[in-house]
Amino acid sequence: MNVKAKPFFFLSRSQNYSRYTTNLYQTRCLQSIALRREDKSHWERRVALTPDTISRLMKETGVKVYVQPCNKRIFNNNKFINAGAIVQEDISNADVILGIKEVPTKYLIPNKTYMFFSHTHKGQLYNMPMLQDILDKKIRLIDYELMTDAQKRRLVLFGTHAGYAGMIDGLHGLGRRLLGLGYNTPFMHIAMSHTYKSLDSAKSAVKDIGVTIADEGLPNDFSPMTFVFTGTGNVSNGVQDIFKCLPHEYVQVNDLKECAMASHKFSSYKVYGCQVHLHDYLIRTDTGKFDTKRDYYENPQYYKSLFHTKIAPYTSMLIHGSYWDSRFPRLITKEQLCEIQKNSNNRRLLCVADISCDIEGALEFLSHSTTIDDPYFYFDAVKNEEHKKDEGEGTQIMAVDILPTEIPLESSEHFSRSLYPFIKDLVNGTIDNNPVLSNATIAKDGRLVGAHTKLYELLPRNSRHNLSKIREMEITSSFVNKPVISNHESLIRNSNISI
Repeated sequence: MNVKAKPFFFLSRSQNYSRYTTNLYQTRCLQSIALRREDKSHWERRVALTPDTISRLMKETGVKVYVQPCNKRIFNNNKFINAGAIVQEDISNADVILGIKEVPTKYLIPNKTYMFFSHTHKGQLYNMPMLQDILDKKIRLIDYELMTDAQKRRLVLFGTHAGYAGMIDGLHGLGRRLLGLGYNTPFMHIAMSHTYKSLDSAKSAVKDIGVTIADEGLPNDFSPMTFVFTGTGNVSNGVQDIFKCLPHEYVQVNDLKECAMASHKFSSYKVYGCQVHLHDYLIRTDTGKFDTKRDYYENPQYYKSLFHTKIAPYTSMLIHGSYWDSRFPRLITKEQLCEIQKNSNNRRLLCVADISCDIEGALEFLSHSTTIDDPYFYFDAVKNEEHKKDEGEGTQIMAVDILPTEIPLESSEHFSRSLYPFIKDLVNGTIDNNPVLSNATIAKDGRLVGAHTKLYELLPRNSRHNLSKIREMEITSSFVNKPVISNHESLIRNSNISI
């Protein structure tokens, strides 16, 4: 349909949008979309759609685009104006509103479609008030995290860029840790990733210190230096893309111990990488062997991890980027880390860059996420205490939970390219005929959709399930995951709730 035509779609703004949104999405084009201003973190500079993408979208669909003014975005207001967007504070005329992070309830506009990372579909308790407000305001919520193909692979994401930033920040932290232990190294010349103008300039800086390592070497007391990578997806790809800027060699898991223990056989003028897979450290408790990935995911209770004995003691820096939930055995527990620290004399497991950032998850000692302002803390498992001293005992932990915003230009461009075909379908009125958009819908018409109806149990303003009145909550298998478990302490502190 030509967007300039005037079918029955032009209705009074006082009419209830939820009564006709589904039918109209299937039969007509949208008039306008909007980019909202991010407000969750002062570091957030990413955008869901770049000016170039907006210009293309407007030319190909005729849609009107509103952009809330913002002076901290990676693209300034004039670039959006030059692309043809209308930059103004009021975006209430838009049919669809796009953002990156969660939207404060006071800014949620009734009867709209919103697209952002809502962090609600796993039952994250801290976002249930926002989800309740979305239902009350009859908002259609589409979550980027749920936009997947038929094989459940995510299609719109920042994972690779989280890997880039996480590895760069991890190397910066490694330089600080080694200096705290009394050793100056080339890693001191790598800055936090947000300080670089572009990803290319960050890679160039890493390559420069790689030259220094190749020429001057690393301290013999910590050589050979081993970097272990968990996960095989986009995050790990980004991590290893940065790692490969250094003079490097890969070793197999079975060779990792020899690499760490027989230093005379390995070089201090390069670094060593080790890609870890599930079969490298998981075994069934009944057979003593790893079966299949499918068996592990279906029956994780029958598996145990050998990571703490087979891999961690021979690792200089662990970069964790794999999926985990509470059904799975932990990668390293506090007790296991304690044994590793007792035996390593501050020579191994110097640093952990936890890009997955699962609080008290695969790495039990990750007690909290960190920030770009304050990215590191140390955990001394022997004393069971945390501290901030680079020269102190323990393992350095980095768990920044908004890593991609440290590389806002490239991450925004990548995300915008990935999102574009789905936004175009949405604008052209085929939202309910597009399985990716339809399956990513958590709420519409004041109701939770499909499998997400289980979230009713956690909504604070549902009189039948009001948390302030619940005497006992049964956490079913569908909710035994990181978001619920990580909030158990706050639930227990509420005297009206028992778990």
